[in-house]
Amino acid sequence: MSLVMLFSLSGCQIVDNVSKSIKDDPKNGEKEYAEQVFEYLKNEDIDSLCELFAPEVSAEHSLESEWKYFFDHMDGKIVSYKSLKYPGEGIGKDQDGEVYDSHISVNYSGVKTDNGTVYEEFGYYHVKVNRDDPDSVGLVVFTMQDPDTGNWITVGGEPD
Repeated sequence: MSLVMLFSLSGCQIVDNVSKSIKDDPKNGEKEYAEQVFEYLKNEDIDSLCELFAPEVSAEHSLESEWKYFFDHMDGKIVSYKSLKYPGEGIGKDQDGEVYDSHISVNYSGVKTDNGTVYEEFGYYHVKVNRDDPDSVGLVVFTMQDPDTGNWITVGGEPD
C-alpha cells in the first residue's frame, strides 16, 4: 500500500514536470502558428506575412518587395505540404524559471504547388520571446530553395 502511495505522489510530480516542460517547450503553439503562416502563403497574403516579422527586421528590409520576388519565383501557387520539422530551437530561463529567450526554426517538408513542383527546403526562423530586445520578436527570415537551380530565395534576414 505504501508503494502505491509513493508512486501516486511521485507520479503527480512527474506529470507536473512533464506538463511544465511542455508549456515551456518552444514548439508549444508553433504548429498552429506555422499553419496560419502557411495559409498566408497559399493566399499570397503579403500584408499579413509582412506583419509577422520582427520590427527590427521590418525596419531594415523592404518586405513587401521581397515577398513579391519570392512569389514571382514560385513555380505555381502553393497548395500543400507533407509535414513540419523543427530543426532548431532554444529557450532560456532566469533563476525564477521565467522564459527570457525562446526561438525556433520551422521547415515545411514537401511543399507542393498547383504545377506539381515540390520544394523540399522551405521554412522560417521565429523569435518567440526576447526579454532584452522586444523588437527582435517575430519572424526573422523566411527562405526557400529553388528545386531547379538550388538558389535560395529569402525574405527578411538578420538586421545589421
